[in-house]
Amino acid sequence: MRIERLSVRDFRNFEAGELQLGRRFTVLHGENGAGKTNLLEALYLVSTLRSFRVAELGPLVRQGAAEARVELQGHDPRVDLSSNLAVHLLRGERSVRRLAIADGKVIRAALDFYGRARAILFTPEDLGVLRGSPGGRRNFLDRVLFARERAHIADIQSYEKLLRSRNQVLRDQGTNSPSEPLLETYEAGLAATGARIWTRRERLLDQLRATFMAVFSQIHGAERRASLAYLTRLNVPDEAEREGALSDELARRRRDDLIRGITTVGPHRDDLEIRLDGHDVGEFASQGQTRALILAFKIAELRAARDLSGEPPLLLLDDVSSELDPQRNAQLFQALTEDAGQCVLTTTAPGYVHLGDAADTAYVEVSGGTLRALRSPL
Repeated sequence: MRIERLSVRDFRNFEAGELQLGRRFTVLHGENGAGKTNLLEALYLVSTLRSFRVAELGPLVRQGAAEARVELQGHDPRVDLSSNLAVHLLRGERSVRRLAIADGKVIRAALDFYGRARAILFTPEDLGVLRGSPGGRRNFLDRVLFARERAHIADIQSYEKLLRSRNQVLRDQGTNSPSEPLLETYEAGLAATGARIWTRRERLLDQLRATFMAVFSQIHGAERRASLAYLTRLNVPDEAEREGALSDELARRRRDDLIRGITTVGPHRDDLEIRLDGHDVGEFASQGQTRALILAFKIAELRAARDLSGEPPLLLLDDVSSELDPQRNAQLFQALTEDAGQCVLTTTAPGYVHLGDAADTAYVEVSGGTLRALRSPL
């Protein structure tokens, strides 16, 4: 779906605002704190029903307001139909309630709303993934899969619930009379859902690897070689054998897990490995190289999503061009103009964005929660 208009009311620092999106690129520019990232957050909210900045929805409602509204108007050229998607955030005494609406109809199940407007997001916080914890890298992979396969959301939720239950039994029982039948029940569920999670993550990297390597070379230059790998504690190449292998390993480690009080095997212990010239990028890569690696991953994700559905999702890029030298900045935007469908990006100054005259770009100045459309960059 091509997004034509975003409307916000009492969202973050916007009392009210309307953004007309360009057919391809929309450049939001202004000083830090003006509200540029808030608009990306609003677009992401309608795509995923969640914020990429906070776990709770309360901070999204403007201070002093009872509710916030975000609305997208779009058009699907494949079927020549317009669509209207909205998310209302209603402030209660103790929490904020979320209401998802599609073409005037309230959608009760999040899974039925999720992905109607698909989006891929890059933020500067993504740069910390490579130097952060394995859990952050697993979440990074899972966010990609959430946008591709709705079943992955349900499997992650089910797996986390089963994992908490098994760990609770391990802590409660210790080494004294463990509840073997109960543990076996949880382990069967963990093996089944865990095998699916493991397989989807590994398949994703297999699909992205060649494109990721090529795009990184395009952005950063061919003198450096990047690689992707999925690290798991079990070496089981045959997908059909993974559930059984996980089940056997959970049973084998049960005694040790009882002593430690945690589950020590499964996709919750796996990791995403990105290497540069054979070195761990968390220890080796510069900030500019790290940014180029993450952006190459995002463009590879964009191409894969386009191949899967026939059209590219909305690409959201926050502060995309900082920390890249002019040459690599130009190479990045060349890659974007080749691959992106619709793209909304933020920058402190439009001069940092070099998309060319043929890129069909709309420029919008953001200042103190207000928007001003411009025909060309200042």
